[in-house]
Parts: sequence; C-alpha cells; structure tokens
Amino acid sequence: MKGAILLGVILLVASVVGAKWALEHNASPAPGDKTATDTSMPPPEYVVCWGHFDVEAGVANLYPQQMGEIVQLAVENTQVKQGAVLLQVDDKMAQLKLQQAQNAARASELQYNEAKLLNQQYPLQREQQQAAVNSVDHEIKKVQLEKEKQEQSYKEQQALLKTIKEMYTESLAQLAEKKKAEQAKLKQIELLDAPLKVAQAETEWTAKKNMVKEAENALSYYKVLAPSDGLVLRVYVHKGETIGPSPKSPAIDFLPEGPIIVRAEVLQEWGRFVKQGQKVEIEDDTYNGTKWYGTVKTISNWYSPTRSPVVEPFRYNDVRTLECLITVEEGGTKKFIGQRVRARIKI
Repeated sequence: MKGAILLGVILLVASVVGAKWALEHNASPAPGDKTATDTSMPPPEYVVCWGHFDVEAGVANLYPQQMGEIVQLAVENTQVKQGAVLLQVDDKMAQLKLQQAQNAARASELQYNEAKLLNQQYPLQREQQQAAVNSVDHEIKKVQLEKEKQEQSYKEQQALLKTIKEMYTESLAQLAEKKKAEQAKLKQIELLDAPLKVAQAETEWTAKKNMVKEAENALSYYKVLAPSDGLVLRVYVHKGETIGPSPKSPAIDFLPEGPIIVRAEVLQEWGRFVKQGQKVEIEDDTYNGTKWYGTVKTISNWYSPTRSPVVEPFRYNDVRTLECLITVEEGGTKKFIGQRVRARIKI
C-alpha cells in the first residue's frame, strides 16, 4: 500500500516537471511579445485593400464667399472649361460700389494730370509773372524820370508844378498798388509748389486705383468659377435660393479633369508589403464583373485614420491605414467616380 502511494507521488511530480519543461521550450510567443518576430515568415502573395475611383486632385467642394440670392447656376453632369461661372450670387450692390470706385479713380486721375500740366507750366508762369513785375518797375522808373523832367522844366511855375506833382504822385501810387498785386501773384505761384501737388495727386490716384482693385476683388466673391476644366458632379442648391453664412455643406461638387485613379487604403497590418510599381488587379466591391488593372503610383508617408469613414460591410473605421494611389490602365467598363472597389496588390 505504501509502495503504491509513493509511486503515485513520483508520477505526479514527474508530470508537473515535464509539463513545465514543455511549456518553456515549446510554447508559442504570446501576442505582443516584443521578442517575437515574423521577419522569417514569407510575405503574402497579394494584399487586398478597399478603395474607390477618383482623380488625383480629388473632388472639389465649392461654395461662394458672399451670401445672397442665387441668380445663375450650372447644371449637373456638365463639362465646363476653366473659369466658367458655376454659381452666381446677386451682386448689384457690389457692382455699384465698383462703379463708385472707378468714378473716384477717374476724378483722381484728372486731378493728377492737371497737377502734372501745372508742374510743366510752372517755370513759364513764374517767368511771365516776374516779367510783369519788372515791367511795372520799368514804368515806375519811367514816370519818376518824367516827373523829374517836368519839375525841372516847370520849376518856375509853382502852381503848375503843384498840379504836376499831384498828378504824378497819384500815378505813382497806382503803379505801386499794381506792383504790389503782381508781386502777390508771384508769391502765390511760388507758394503753389507744383512738384508737391503732383506727388500728392499721384498718391491720391494710386489710393483710388487700389480701391477699384478692392471692389473688383470683392465682386469676384459673388461667383464660383470652375478652378480647371472638369465636370459638375452635383449641385446642392437651387436658383432663387438665398445662401447664408456658415454653410453645412458645399454648394457644388466639382470633378477636375484628369485620369481616373484608385484611392486605396491598406490596413497597417499589411502596409509594409506595399511598394511603388507593384501591379494591381481591381474589381468592383459589390459584384464579380469586369476587372481593371493598374500600378501603385504613390504611397503616403503616414498611417492615418481612413480619409472617408463610412458604415459599410467589411469596412473598418477604427484602424490606421496607409493611403496609396493606383493608376488604372485604359479599357474595361466605364469607371464611376466614388465607385467602391477592391484592389489586389501583387506582392
């Protein structure tokens, strides 16, 4: 009996020791074990990721910068050229402000041209006015000489001499007033400072031209222009509708012209296997139909949350992804912007 008990104890101890040894030498690495590595594991043949058809520039969400009533609107699914008006908000008040600025600029330009003309005439005017002053001085000297001559001639005739003196004195007084007036005009011309007036007029004209540019720029806020050649995808507003501030959605979705690509997102788990130049097989994600073929063009430099989180079957929105752009070869059925696809990247 004692021998059987001893044998049982020995077997139990041996089982425990053997199990411990097996766990230490044969157990798989635990998840998250930093000492574990999968570098020795061969890479997969394909990496499958989800994406959608797009253009490299992406769909542009457009909205006017000024609120107001819509008076002109593009039609959906319309091909347009760069600069075409896609949406026009009523801009009557802005047009009036532009006209006012243009009129003010024209008036300032006239003042500037007048000041330049005055500056050109300034030396001649000053010379002419100085000549007028000199002419009066000459008349004064002439009268004084004539007075002296008459005084000498009629020195003996005191009564007549008195009359002559009074006559010439009055004449000299009038000439003195004339000289004073001419000198005052000369002073006004000198005080005019024509070059300063030109500079002031030029500064004011420049300011008015800047006001015109500001009004023209403000006028552009009332319309949405096509940023490039492309397609009007969707219009969210209507003609006659009043657009307000802080919109919750764009007014127009615009597709710039360009080759269609696949904007795909690779889960972080498989991102390290994806390289530029790898061949890709593309198919619609909802049915097994025509396939397209392409090549990995660019790979993002960061792992980020998915660009367009959506609640769809088999789509993960709580994981980091590596975005890559895939060029698509010509051929196959028509490709629709936003069409969800599966991309099988050959590793």
